[in-house]
Amino acid sequence: MRCRWLPLVALLAGACATGQPKVPLNAFVAGDLARVATFAEEELVDGDAENEALVRNVLAQCELYRGDHEAARQNFAAAGRIMGSWSASGGEVTGAILGSESSKTWKGDPYEQAMNACYLGLCFLWKGEADNARAACKRGILADAEVGDEKFQADNALLFWMAGRFSALMGSGEAADFFKEAQTAHTFACQHGARGVADNPVLAAPQRGNLVLLLECGMGPEKYAGGHQDSLAMFRPRPHPAVAARASLDGRDLGTASLLLDVEYQATTRGGTAMEGIREGKAVFKTASTVAGVVLLDQAARSSGDKARTQAIAGGVLLLAGILTSSAADARHWPTLPSSVHVLTADVAPGPHRLTIDFLDARGRPLPQFRQELDVEVPATGEAWYLARSLPPMPAAPRAVP
Repeated sequence: MRCRWLPLVALLAGACATGQPKVPLNAFVAGDLARVATFAEEELVDGDAENEALVRNVLAQCELYRGDHEAARQNFAAAGRIMGSWSASGGEVTGAILGSESSKTWKGDPYEQAMNACYLGLCFLWKGEADNARAACKRGILADAEVGDEKFQADNALLFWMAGRFSALMGSGEAADFFKEAQTAHTFACQHGARGVADNPVLAAPQRGNLVLLLECGMGPEKYAGGHQDSLAMFRPRPHPAVAARASLDGRDLGTASLLLDVEYQATTRGGTAMEGIREGKAVFKTASTVAGVVLLDQAARSSGDKARTQAIAGGVLLLAGILTSSAADARHWPTLPSSVHVLTADVAPGPHRLTIDFLDARGRPLPQFRQELDVEVPATGEAWYLARSLPPMPAAPRAVP
């Protein structure tokens, strides 16, 4: 009799979960960014408020690729404020304990916080604010290394390298330290399963070039609920033909870009440790508390007096905790991220140039549907930064002239 209400409580707790926004990924892959942006704008008005940061990141990406860098900066900044705030209301805390993890505000995994910081840093650079660009990268580095009370090896080489470049633009003596950390992070990541080569030419000459290209390939991994009773947040790759990129300037080959960030590795590991193992260890509580609760309730039925009441109360509490934490893991994620980020730098003459970017398949063959041709302007002083994605051609992001 005492336990008849437990399934109802579990059902109510599970009903509090917030689902993954149904971002039209087919439209995104096809380069229909207007449709994706419209979806995101409507979702901000009519969708779940708990998903605001996720949706703003998707919207900001569309704005970034379409060349509206100021709108992108504002949305990345708004999303970053939510993702970087670890305080929660009492209701959110209760929801996270009693129901699915997805009953709380989406703040993203560390790799998603790091990507938000990366994009925000670029937007600040294009605004002419190298100091704020570096500050954004520092925030991303911190997110990559610290999760709550846990500390992990920071292995996002791209953020360290960008922070070093921005420091150099500021005339800061910290640039060398950031470049050293970038090499350490890259070596560590490669040793623990990240794609890329240990002898990365960009990191070997980290300050080289007045033209900087960030070339994003593929589609980032999909997060889903798996494992026992769907209690683990797991990842699987999204297929996409583009795995590398190369560029030419005015018909002169600049070479193949160097892979500096493996987003799939960042998503599936934390400091080189597989996330499935970390999450599986934390999920043991659910099963253990449920079993212990059943055992104590069974013992209470066989006992009498104060001992029976004590066993029944303890068993009920443990069983309740086990049941109410058994809902599926939070599978919400930022679905429009790339699979990898590649960097190419070059020393070129100041002035206007014609840049051609080819994205390559696994056999190194160009994918003509993704070829992008851009008119670029390299300043007499400072650097020009450009971002391109392995999608059908779209307007280029604006240049940076710090």
